This record gives sequence, structure tokens and C-alpha cells, in this order.
Amino acid sequence: MKKYLGSTIALVFGALSVIAGLAKPSSALTAGIIIILGALAYRSAKKRKLGEVKDSLMRKVLEVSAIFIIIVAILLQNNAANYILTDPVPNLIIPLWAIIAYLVIVLKKVR
Repeated sequence: MKKYLGSTIALVFGALSVIAGLAKPSSALTAGIIIILGALAYRSAKKRKLGEVKDSLMRKVLEVSAIFIIIVAILLQNNAANYILTDPVPNLIIPLWAIIAYLVIVLKKVR
């Protein structure tokens, strides 16, 4: 469990953000979904790197699909550039964090 503490915290925070976004519609809903997708993709890639699960094509496709959904969710908003400028945390920082974390674990060399 200690190996996945960061992604577990991200999943909990993402779930809380989704709940908050459902209670009072805001950008927290989108941010929560992005956090959850990023944490799941990261965790799956880390399990593959550590050899805990089989390195299957389906797993890789699902990971890349999650990252693709994150990118599409941000870029297909109406007036995305304005949202990124006026509310950068859920529209720029969180998606970049998820994408960069995934890329770091995927590109990391196995020891």
C-alpha cells in the first residue's frame, strides 16, 4: 500500500472533488474526474513497471485512453483558452500534473 500512497491520496481527493462538484456545480467536478483518471492511469502504469500485473496491450490502451480523455475534456470546452487563463488550477495545472506524472512513470527506467 505504501507504494501507492500518492495515487491513493489523489483518488480520495478526486472523489471528494467530484462529490463537491455534484453538490454545487463548479469546475471541481471536472477537476475531480481528471484527478481520478490521472491517478488510475498512473497506478496502472506503475503496477506494470513493478511487474505486479501483466504488461498487456489492453492495459496500455486504457491508460492512454484515460490521458486522452483528460486532454479532450480540457481542449473541447467552450472558450478553453479563457478558462485556462481565468481558472488555471482545474483547467491547466491539474491536467498537466496528471499527464506529467503518467509520462514520468512510463518513461522511467526499470532498476
